[in-house]
Amino acid sequence: MTGAAGFIGSHVAASLNHSGNEVLCVDNFSDYYDPEIKKLRVSEILTGLDFMESDLSQHNLVEGLFKEFRPNSVVHLAAQAGVRLPQKNYSNYVRDNLLGFSNVAIMAAEAGVSDFIYASSSSVYGDQARIPYIEDEKNLKPKSFYGATKLSNEVLAATLSFQMGMRTRGLRFFTVYGPWGRPDMAYFRLISNALVNAPYKLFGDGNIRRDFTYIDDTVRSTVNLLGNLYLKPRGFADVVNVGGGSPRSINELISVINQVSAKTIVKENVAPDSADAAITSADSTYLESLIGHHPFKSLEKGIQETYTWASRPEITKHLQRWVDSAP
Repeated sequence: MTGAAGFIGSHVAASLNHSGNEVLCVDNFSDYYDPEIKKLRVSEILTGLDFMESDLSQHNLVEGLFKEFRPNSVVHLAAQAGVRLPQKNYSNYVRDNLLGFSNVAIMAAEAGVSDFIYASSSSVYGDQARIPYIEDEKNLKPKSFYGATKLSNEVLAATLSFQMGMRTRGLRFFTVYGPWGRPDMAYFRLISNALVNAPYKLFGDGNIRRDFTYIDDTVRSTVNLLGNLYLKPRGFADVVNVGGGSPRSINELISVINQVSAKTIVKENVAPDSADAAITSADSTYLESLIGHHPFKSLEKGIQETYTWASRPEITKHLQRWVDSAP
């Protein structure tokens, strides 16, 4: 499991371990945002699991991991996340999302790993795809460099499946949120601002819409999709939307957090970001055909649970620093 100190990775690793799997957790503790929250995820969520710190852009280190652990399956969630890195730092996307991805995927194929499941993103769809987004969409034109690297991952994985007989599956995640989340994301910043009484920097008019997906729904889908992948023939490759198909605007998100917190968040409007798609919305038909229908948690319930977590004194005292550390 790569990216195991990350938001999604830590929860997926814990779920796989609780199901009786032996899991080797790998992360590089990058400073994209404060590594402290990553270390807390490890101590709070991954208690008792084997953990190794490693740089996946170094081929010899990746090779060593595979020789030592000899996995049957790989869940590759490590990546440079987010769409807002300045252009001067785009090399981070290349290092982690292209070189790191290639090292892990190629080594998995060479080591005879049967199943390789990895993080893609709703960002691959861009602004010209049909709404809701369907996996067989051909008009994929990402608006961000990040999204372009994720689309590249899908092409590389499918090619490796064909060449090496490995089963691969890309997970197009849709705005995952919840406790222990990423401090660069809007919901995290808004909850923090409500708790510490700070203004929120709102890009544009707040009408962009996102298909918010609660972390528990994301974990359940990921684990079940890995189990389903075992049933596919060698050489199989696909991508799957992981989202509930109920987009909500940022203005609606702010209203929900105002209601949950019984406060009114002060907004500072700034120019919209050109990397932001106007809407993300998942068609979950294919997901349900693979793992069955599971209702996704409503934004209201998910935000309530996230706010309860963030309100814990041992969490609240860190929030402003974590948010300030993120781009």
